[in-house]
Amino acid sequence: MVNHKNSPDPLIPVTPEEQQELASIKEHFISLAMKLMDTNQIPVDLLEVYPETSSIDEMYEQLSDLKKCLDSFRPFNAAQLANLQEAFDTEYTYESNRIEGNTLTLMETDLVIHKGMTIEGKPLKDHFEAVNHLNAIEYIREVVHNKTEFNRKTLLDIHGLILQGIDRSNAGLYRRANVRISGSRHVCPAYEKVPDKMDEYFSWYESNKDSLHPVQLAAEMHEKLVSIHPFIDGNGRTARLVMNLILLQNGYPITVIASDRKKRTKYYDSLEACHLSSENDNSQFKLLVAEYVKLWVFKYLEFLAPNMGREDQDKGYTFFKKIEPYLDKPQ
Repeated sequence: MVNHKNSPDPLIPVTPEEQQELASIKEHFISLAMKLMDTNQIPVDLLEVYPETSSIDEMYEQLSDLKKCLDSFRPFNAAQLANLQEAFDTEYTYESNRIEGNTLTLMETDLVIHKGMTIEGKPLKDHFEAVNHLNAIEYIREVVHNKTEFNRKTLLDIHGLILQGIDRSNAGLYRRANVRISGSRHVCPAYEKVPDKMDEYFSWYESNKDSLHPVQLAAEMHEKLVSIHPFIDGNGRTARLVMNLILLQNGYPITVIASDRKKRTKYYDSLEACHLSSENDNSQFKLLVAEYVKLWVFKYLEFLAPNMGREDQDKGYTFFKKIEPYLDKPQ
């Protein structure tokens, strides 16, 4: 397989001719966008440009192409990126914790993690989970920024942040008891086997990190960690953070798995199918993760494209060239 690794592609340079072409496409794009009632909408359906597919290989091709579109906006405007990350970090924290039973609403989560407020009638543990999750997001960004390798220490640091102030005796440590996944028929390894299983986990990562598509690598590391369930609590949140660490390392945005009943069930069912497959078939879960990554790349592009200032006039060439044929099609 083609090596899709490592860091984001550099900003794509544009010639004077391309700059003129880009300015013309952008002008048309903005004029169409201004006609839309919803100011957050862009004048093209990205699903028409990148159609739904059940082929995982086609999906990875789409994601590689979408990453080139995203890279054409780099370096991102710092102020816009900060606003975007604050909103998405709140959503990620809310959704990931809600999957595990946290009762804070989206607005309450925002008040807790960004305003330091205490929500009357909500458990203290739910507050800790929200603050801890934001700290863990900031930690994985720091890991990426510092180009730190993902290894055992990184994983234990993430888990330590997730359980900070909640379960000090188990935070950042492999479990010392057997566990079961609620509602699952999957049998987790006995706790005595966890250290060896985790050695295999990191060995697999080192053997595959430079050959697999980054989105596949992220999905498989997520699924394998849930299967081992190396911690007494916080396995799901930690697995999703590992997935996002790998995505960030490879230039993809943080990706949020939805927590509403239907989507949460689909998420759990796809994990269960992996764990119970006699042939280790994880195709269902890989496609699910890829679909979510695609959705979140869309979200970034839909935010960046209509919100560029003068300093961004040369950005987005790859994206705007890609969508140009679709701009005048009725939606």
